[in-house]
Amino acid sequence: MDKKESYLSVDNQLLRTWVYGEIDTETTCIVLLHGGLDSLDTWKDFPEKLTLQTQLTVIAYERFGHGKSGQLTKHRESGYRHHEAEIVLPEVINAFGLKRVILVGHSDGAAISLMAAASLPETVIAVCAIAPPLVPEKTVRNGIVEAIREYENGDLANKLKVFHGEATDALFYGWAKAWLSEQFDDWSCAKELQRISCPVALVFGQADDYGYQPSLDKLLRHLKRKPEVLLLQGVGHMPHHHARKETIQAVLELNKLV
Repeated sequence: MDKKESYLSVDNQLLRTWVYGEIDTETTCIVLLHGGLDSLDTWKDFPEKLTLQTQLTVIAYERFGHGKSGQLTKHRESGYRHHEAEIVLPEVINAFGLKRVILVGHSDGAAISLMAAASLPETVIAVCAIAPPLVPEKTVRNGIVEAIREYENGDLANKLKVFHGEATDALFYGWAKAWLSEQFDDWSCAKELQRISCPVALVFGQADDYGYQPSLDKLLRHLKRKPEVLLLQGVGHMPHHHARKETIQAVLELNKLV
C-alpha cells in the first residue's frame, strides 16, 4: 500500500507525517502516536496492516526529536506529554481537518492519546492505548536505568541511530532524564483520565520490562467508563509487533463501539 509523506509546521517545529489511504474529513480516521524512543519507521508495516484490516485511513506522525522531525534543543521537562497532548496533537488533527479520530498510541504515545481524549472530547471518539506507562514507579524507572546501561555499554545507541541519526543522544537522554528526574516523582494524569468519556481499549504485555500493573490499576481506578482490557501472556513492551493480530483485533472491536 502506498503512503503519502508530508511535513507539517506545528509548535514552531517541522513534523513528518505518513498517510495511508485517502483523507475524508467526514469519516473516521485513525491517528498513530509512537513511543518514547521510536519513529515512523519503527512502526514497520503495522500502519499498513491496520489500514487494510480496519478499512480506515491511518495517519502516523513523528513526534518532535524523533526520526526526521524537528530535533530537541533541550532536555524534556516532566510535563512534555501534557504539552504534546494539549498543544501538538490538536494542531496535527486540525491541520488534516479531522472530525472523528480514533487514537492508537504505543507507550508514551499511548499516554499522550489518553490525555488528548480528555481535552478533545468532540473529536477523539475512541482510544487504543498500547502499553501506556502512567506511573513513575520503581519498575518503570529500573527499566529506564537498564536502557541507559544498554545505550552506553551495549548496542542500543547504534540501533537507535539508524532511525534518529545525529538527534539520537538528545532524544535518548531527553527521555531518560525526564523520567528519572525528581520533577517526575509527582507526575500524574489522574484528572485527565477522569474526564475521558469515549471508549478505551487497553493492551498490555505481561512480560513488559517497564511493568504494567500500576498503570493498569490507575486506569481502572480513574476511568469513568470501563475499558476493554487485553493482557498478553509472554509479550513484552511491543504488543503491536509481537502480538500484532491480537492488537489489531482490539482496534477492530473498539471501532464497533463508536
